[in-house]
Amino acid sequence: NHTMQIEQREIYRAIAEMAYVIAKADKGLSAEERMTFNQIVEEELDFNSWVAQSRFELLDEVTQPSIDIAYNEALHDLKKYRDHLTPELKATAVRVMQKVAESCSGYSEKEKLIIDRFKSDLKNLSPA
Repeated sequence: NHTMQIEQREIYRAIAEMAYVIAKADKGLSAEERMTFNQIVEEELDFNSWVAQSRFELLDEVTQPSIDIAYNEALHDLKKYRDHLTPELKATAVRVMQKVAESCSGYSEKEKLIIDRFKSDLKNLSPA
């Protein structure tokens, strides 16, 4: 089934935005991190990875939000679509962030803090 619901697409975009937050948390984005992100979402999101990749690219090359703004935007979207945010998608979001964090010279304190914050924010996102 290749047709993706709008909600699901928005959730993938939010996951990409969270990955962007992690990738940018330390020093900004290296070419290596971009490639790694693309590989990670291909593994995790399969056919739908293009959605995440195009969002990531837009953030990275065009809008370039601060990590606070990007985090809040992504969380806002996840809240909006929380009825579609399955436990699997939540786990995927966290996994993508962790893999991105590990890929760029190991976990930093800052990355760990963001992921911990995200996990607790996710807990509060159970369907309305």
